[in-house]
Amino acid sequence: MNKRIQIRAAFLLLLVFFAIPSFAEASGYLRNGNGHTVALTFDDGPRPGYVEPILAILREKDVRATFFLVGRYVLEHPELVRAIDAEGHTVANHTFYHNNLTSLPPENVYREWRLCNEAVERVTGKKPRFARPPGGRYNNFVAERANEEGLRIVLWTNNPGDYAASLNGPSLARKVLSRAKEGDIVLLHVGVAPTIDALPEIIDGYRRKGFSFVTVDEMR
Repeated sequence: MNKRIQIRAAFLLLLVFFAIPSFAEASGYLRNGNGHTVALTFDDGPRPGYVEPILAILREKDVRATFFLVGRYVLEHPELVRAIDAEGHTVANHTFYHNNLTSLPPENVYREWRLCNEAVERVTGKKPRFARPPGGRYNNFVAERANEEGLRIVLWTNNPGDYAASLNGPSLARKVLSRAKEGDIVLLHVGVAPTIDALPEIIDGYRRKGFSFVTVDEMR
């Protein structure tokens, strides 16, 4: 093969490579919504002492949110899961053990998604439609296993790091609102006291900016 043919073959390979969408693109990952909407999402629940005040604030503010729940906690605290579901919030899959899915043996990735789905369905009677890998860590294999379980992966656009020791309620609210943009998906965590303190101002601040609140299944 002469040099000209080699160059042409390499060029054609590049065209093919870039023309094929990644699994993330093909499966329709939800990274952000459209328009002047915002979705509040809460990872790592349910946890007693934290879910209840979050639900009370959301109820008072008439906001529906999305909770990415850890399967083993779902089975430990089914009454909290039922409370989340009963108030119209979206219950979603955050794996069963909250492991880094990209470092697990292949068969365990399948189990993480499947076991959490089964736990949620056992408690609520509904199978989750959305999922978030712990830490947002995923690859094509992780995504394919989620897709096989009927799950659409949801990431985020606004991660204020609410778990940071340096943040209190007011500073956390300011950080979230300083990053506000159209179609926001805000990443917050159950089990973090400043998140509870900041939540009323986060909601009020987004509304002052003209945003309306949606759950992830209401996003397009």
